[in-house]
Amino acid sequence: MAFLDTRERAPAVDRGRGRRRRARRGALVAGSLVVAVLPLAGLASLLLRSHLDPHIENYRLHFVVFGIVGATALLLGYTAGEAANRRGDARVLLLSLAFMATGGFLGVHALGTPGILFMEERGGFQVAIPVGLLIAAVFATASAFIDLRPDLIPGLIRRRTLLRGAVLLSMGAWFAWAALRLPPLQGSGTEAATDGLVLAVAVVGTAMYAVSAVRYWSLYRDRWNLLPAAVIACFVLLAEAMVGVAVTGERKWHASWWEWHGLIVSAYLVIGFAVRREWRDERFRHLYLPTTRERHQEISVLFGDLVGFTRFAERSTPAEVAAVLNAYWGITAPLVTRRFGGEVEKFIGDGMVAVFNTRGDQPDHAVRAARAALALQLELARLARRHPEWPPMRVGVNSGEAMLREVGGDGHVAYPLVGDTVNTGARLESLAPAGGVLIGARTYVQLPAGTVVEPQMGLLVKGKDDPVNAYLLLAVP
Repeated sequence: MAFLDTRERAPAVDRGRGRRRRARRGALVAGSLVVAVLPLAGLASLLLRSHLDPHIENYRLHFVVFGIVGATALLLGYTAGEAANRRGDARVLLLSLAFMATGGFLGVHALGTPGILFMEERGGFQVAIPVGLLIAAVFATASAFIDLRPDLIPGLIRRRTLLRGAVLLSMGAWFAWAALRLPPLQGSGTEAATDGLVLAVAVVGTAMYAVSAVRYWSLYRDRWNLLPAAVIACFVLLAEAMVGVAVTGERKWHASWWEWHGLIVSAYLVIGFAVRREWRDERFRHLYLPTTRERHQEISVLFGDLVGFTRFAERSTPAEVAAVLNAYWGITAPLVTRRFGGEVEKFIGDGMVAVFNTRGDQPDHAVRAARAALALQLELARLARRHPEWPPMRVGVNSGEAMLREVGGDGHVAYPLVGDTVNTGARLESLAPAGGVLIGARTYVQLPAGTVVEPQMGLLVKGKDDPVNAYLLLAVP
């Protein structure tokens, strides 16, 4: 019996798998194009056959639907913004701003429904949707191409609060402008393209959403997932809605007018469904930039540990031990995060780890970490005066480059920092005196003039062949 060498079979098997993969991808693209064209075909049919485009005027339905969809888009924007804050991801940040803009202007449009706040139609409220969609398109396009400009990412993250404020301000300004009927929004107007300005908005918005969809497809076609697919579908639907804005003319309250409104509703139903299906703690993980998942970062790390905690726990009840930990960490967490902008990475029994500049938006991370360490010891010294039997804390701070890398999957994902900077910080903490702060040389050189230290030269650190120079930190101006 003759046998075929497996080394000869392998290339043929690989070629077969490649052909099947390409065939599936081609079928997916073809099917997606057909689905994408259907709304435009339906819109054309309604416009070409007026008897299929009935007049359906329902103010209550209009207010409820767009109020709910606007609130949903705002909620998506908030959720995405929280993920962007936590991980420092510029793509998700820009998407969150796009969702916020759409949701906010949908809400403005809903409030302008006759019979809600005003009895008559007002032009500013009627054109709020295309204006909001255009603003959102700017952020959507930026999110699609931000990976090409990594130099812009730290600045965007630093200015995230300002950007959100600008979006919210634009909503409020448009509402006031429309309510006061200031020129050129003083007329009744319509949402359709009855003048060149709204037509131009629709054309530009359509192009931007289409380009964004194509770019997302090129980014994620080889690592397909429900959430990127939903973003692409959302952009396609919003592009088609902008086409509806451009071509429905004076067909307000007709079926063709309702259709492009329905496309906006569908876009956010798709996104909402996809986000709901993702793992709750990292719903936007599949959209993160590669530099969010893995990057080298200049950071400062702060380690804290309770001295003699094991002996204290031996002679104390579990309730007393829990009370000590709750008191210590109840002071530590808000001090590090709120006062100094750090992140508590984890508590491990009687130890804690905090990190500064994980998002690359804290150039003064060493100063923040040093000041946080001294402030922490000051607060704990006050606590010790009330509870002298409680164990004191020692703190180590170190600065330098570390690697942040995503580990895990659905169910548990972590973004730990690893490297010699982190390991040395842990060793410095173990050498720090009770109630003191020991900092590394890289931290010390970044502190301002007037910093008071006591040099601790040539320390022998476990796991390192060469001695380490460190400094007992006493004061930072």
